[in-house]
Amino acid sequence: MLAFALTARQDSPKTATAASPSAAVSVWAPPSPSDKTQAACVKVFAALPIQLAGLDARRTETDSSFVAAWGDPPIVLRCGVSKPSVFGTAQAAQLVDVNGVLWQPDPQRAQTVYTSIDRAVYVEVTVPAGQDQPLSALTPALTALPAVCTATDAAGQTKPGLPICK
Repeated sequence: MLAFALTARQDSPKTATAASPSAAVSVWAPPSPSDKTQAACVKVFAALPIQLAGLDARRTETDSSFVAAWGDPPIVLRCGVSKPSVFGTAQAAQLVDVNGVLWQPDPQRAQTVYTSIDRAVYVEVTVPAGQDQPLSALTPALTALPAVCTATDAAGQTKPGLPICK
């Protein structure tokens, strides 16, 4: 069986490497977090599920304690990443609102990277091509942080009373 390990720029997941299903997933660490980012990521990680949409948790090899993975090939979550480069561009896919959390999808050939954009910290979820996205199962962890901004989602809706995400 092939497992998916992750390679690319410091801020994004790696691409596939052969491994056994029980092998740890190698993942680039998010940038060094500030105290504020660390505090937010601790809240998110305290609420993460052990199983994600029926997928078992995977060990990760990384320099960060704010990385989690589930399944084979793995779905990988990284907390404290940089703002997604496609956010706010003409090439950006429209935002997806999943149970009150806004996600910026970035479809790529082998995966789709979803980044939450409306919380105190950016959280990235990389979903391999062909797998269902598990964002609704991650909503309780993300809602551990209040929304700090809003933007128009794919349905043209915004949340009242919050500044626009930039």
